[in-house]
Amino acid sequence: MRLLSLLLPACLCFLGIPAQAADDSRPNFLFIYADDLGWGDIACHGHPHILTPNLDRMAKEGTDFHQFTVVNPVCSPSRTGIVTGQFPSRLGVHQHFSSHTQNEERGMPDWLDPRVPLLPRILKEAGYRTGHYGKWHLSGGGISDAPSPNAYGYDDAATWTGGDRHVFDGTSYARMEQEGGAHDQHAASFLSVAATDHALKFIRDAHDREAPFYVNLWLHETHHLVSATEEDKAPYPDIEEPHRTYYAAVTRADRQVGRLLDLLDELDLAEDTLVIFSSDNGPENSHDQPGQKFYYSQGVTGGLRGRKRSLLMGGVNVPFLVRWPGKVPAGRVDRETPIAAVDVLPTFLEIAGLETPEGFRGDGESILAALKGKPFERTKPVFWWWPGKHGGDDWPTWAMRDGRHVLIVDETEQQKELYDVITDREQATDLAAANPQRVGTMWSAIEAWRSELPTEIDPTLQTSEPPRNSPATGNRPRLTREEMFAKKDRDGDGQLTREEYLHRFPDQEEGKRRFPGFDDNGDGVLSREEFVTPGKK
Repeated sequence: MRLLSLLLPACLCFLGIPAQAADDSRPNFLFIYADDLGWGDIACHGHPHILTPNLDRMAKEGTDFHQFTVVNPVCSPSRTGIVTGQFPSRLGVHQHFSSHTQNEERGMPDWLDPRVPLLPRILKEAGYRTGHYGKWHLSGGGISDAPSPNAYGYDDAATWTGGDRHVFDGTSYARMEQEGGAHDQHAASFLSVAATDHALKFIRDAHDREAPFYVNLWLHETHHLVSATEEDKAPYPDIEEPHRTYYAAVTRADRQVGRLLDLLDELDLAEDTLVIFSSDNGPENSHDQPGQKFYYSQGVTGGLRGRKRSLLMGGVNVPFLVRWPGKVPAGRVDRETPIAAVDVLPTFLEIAGLETPEGFRGDGESILAALKGKPFERTKPVFWWWPGKHGGDDWPTWAMRDGRHVLIVDETEQQKELYDVITDREQATDLAAANPQRVGTMWSAIEAWRSELPTEIDPTLQTSEPPRNSPATGNRPRLTREEMFAKKDRDGDGQLTREEYLHRFPDQEEGKRRFPGFDDNGDGVLSREEFVTPGKK
């Protein structure tokens, strides 16, 4: 590709065409998103035990930004901010996508609206090959008629937690899909490996086509279930559980990053590819006793207050390593530049030489100057809303960042704390009492922002009113219950076992809860009539 980009301008000049007008040297984009990985969970951030040589390599060959924040402290809305360049609450996405009942209770749609401007679609329409591999969770909860990743602008995808094609499909791990994928202690150890297999194949194919590519690799680590094989644990013979499994899982994820970096080197694409590594939110809360759900979730924040589900820095300030040889300074640590997840879309578009869609209201701004090590002053504030459960360090409901200051406010709007997160990332010194004017100005800005947020859900994004061939599904017909039954009836015997019903059900606990509600006669299997016309005996 590099040779082509050098020869093409010369040929075009010979033909009398301005070289810059037909420059085909657009870089590739590789965005790697870990799941529940804490800021302190990598060696280059000071973890004393976890081995992350490939992430350390990214930091050595690129820039480590310490002030990057996601725009929500849990999965689905955090990821929404990446692909839309908008605060997720503008799109009605406040918490993770779950079952229709839970989404409705939270005032959320059942999936991210695929009709909004989206980074993959914009790049695809500009000639990029687009692929998404790994976790999806822009829908979920077992809602089978949700739009596929293709409706969002991806040429190819293989996923878990939503999506059509499971990440194990077409790989040597296909049999593990029957074991439960993300919900099986063994299969969960291979989700990211399989996703990386897909990503490697896709990159090779794009290279063969001489097409620029945009690839998401959204890793499983370190989301529950945190799991590791004995081979994974081998580098940690002297570490006791539960930390041994956690450390091994992080190192396994690091190996997948290394596989991708090695392929870019092999294909001579390193200088043509911007690689970003980050995490969707801070580390999961830990449990102390074996058998408890989060016993193996042993991530750390590097001294930051708060964890996943908290608007304190430990919940939203996560790793952000950027490598682009020759463009992004190597070995640099940036401790001051405020960067947010909504900046990814405008930055990628500027790098690709593309305009934002007409009428697009983005909440981010291009940080290309900061990536290149040049002076950068953020002009847009960052806003957060967390309407989930509150308690402990999860108490903040509203937050705003303006420059170096972060204001956090509780659900009663009475408790307000202000921090200078440049000099005090640990948020140890509350500056609110000494700065009442700043607190008042920032709170007024939060109130103005939340007044812009939608109060109603678009009914075309709910399964309760399913217009077939709705534009919300990218013109992909929704499945009727009869069609869903046929798809789930894997052995074709005219009834669904519990295992068949739960097959590819992203939220297994929710699926187990719902199954008995269909089983009218209590015989442990679902007839076609029970499934298609629930509640009618």
